[in-house]
Amino acid sequence: MKDSYQLYRRAVDDVWKGWWVAWPLSRRVEVGDVLENADGSVRAAGTLENRGIPVTMRHGTPHNDYAYDTQGSASVVFKTAGVAADGFTALAAADFGAKVSFEKGNAALIVYRGLTETGVDDVRDLAAALVRRVWRDWDENLLAVTDVVSAASGTVLTAAESGAVAELRLQAGAGQAQTVLTDLAGRAAVAGRHRLGLEWTGAESTPFFRVVRLRKGWFGRVRKDYGPRQPGRGGAPVPVPPVLVEEAWEEPEAVLETVASDEQPLPGDSSS
Repeated sequence: MKDSYQLYRRAVDDVWKGWWVAWPLSRRVEVGDVLENADGSVRAAGTLENRGIPVTMRHGTPHNDYAYDTQGSASVVFKTAGVAADGFTALAAADFGAKVSFEKGNAALIVYRGLTETGVDDVRDLAAALVRRVWRDWDENLLAVTDVVSAASGTVLTAAESGAVAELRLQAGAGQAQTVLTDLAGRAAVAGRHRLGLEWTGAESTPFFRVVRLRKGWFGRVRKDYGPRQPGRGGAPVPVPPVLVEEAWEEPEAVLETVASDEQPLPGDSSS
């Protein structure tokens, strides 16, 4: 499964570079989720709201549908309902469907429809709130989800070897007169397969998200200036110097950083 993840990760980096990817693909991620990145793994660690940090989200921003084909190695042939078609072996004549053929191995076809981006409305508020939690229940291993791209539907196929084929049964009546590639997203059930790797179709997914953390350099400076005052989780809260909160409010970029996608651990290394 790591090979499928790495193939998918490389594929989406052309457009979604810097974004983390939900894995498995059915995993739901929400703005305000908290993750812990420690010992080479990322695990769920509650939510900002549960930690007393309210989150106000901006209105969703629509994105274009997303379709990716590794170096043009995937070909798609659609089949109309009520007509027998050459090359289809798993679909009945009554089925509306498509046949996806991969010329190369280690190739992917990725299609998402109905993409919408939501995120934290005020990063300054978030930075100041996280700093207030330092020495209480927030440390450099914790990540906060600040942006999420949701999809109304999606389909992801990968080829384990060259010559891989998938026959997809599509939802009847889904725009058969003017069928386009994005009609494969979430309207499909894999009816036949040959040499396929990953196969996934789903609705209401959250394929991409961004996470932030308090800068490690900031933590180092704070420890140097103020000493190791954190009592540990569950210990009595210690007041955070007001100057640190003011800095977070005035220059959130000096305190908060977006975590690069190449820091997302491989699946199997994560228990989330």
